[in-house]
Amino acid sequence: MPPIYINTDNSDKKKKIYNANLTGTAVDAAEDKIKEMVIKAFKDEADFTTAPVKNPKGYTIMLKVTTFKVSGGDTNCVITGEILRYPHTMSKKKGAGYEKVFMNQEWTGKAAASGKGTKPVVQCVEIITETMVPKSFAVMKSDMTRR
Repeated sequence: MPPIYINTDNSDKKKKIYNANLTGTAVDAAEDKIKEMVIKAFKDEADFTTAPVKNPKGYTIMLKVTTFKVSGGDTNCVITGEILRYPHTMSKKKGAGYEKVFMNQEWTGKAAASGKGTKPVVQCVEIITETMVPKSFAVMKSDMTRR
């Protein structure tokens, strides 16, 4: 069986798969760090690939900063995630589109960092994605056997 493809293309600004809009001016740095950490998580996993493949079949990991607070020198953030089957079956048929992969619980992570500017924001998303993404491996492997 070929490796399971992980879509990391966040180039469509209208349909972001990594969304850090709440972080304000740090949005680009935060989204770039999320993408970097997703790719890093799968780097040594032989069952997965983030490299472009012909006729890919796999998943998109959607991660969104859902809470972002800065108070003094402390930055707190929460990221919520979803796993979608890839390729997406977007069509004009009502109700068609993304197929979510069921997880037993809400998939979230939270972290805090200290400092000013972009650095604590990037640290927060790095900490969260580093712990969240590996929790998706077993879910995707199991789901792939039913596809």
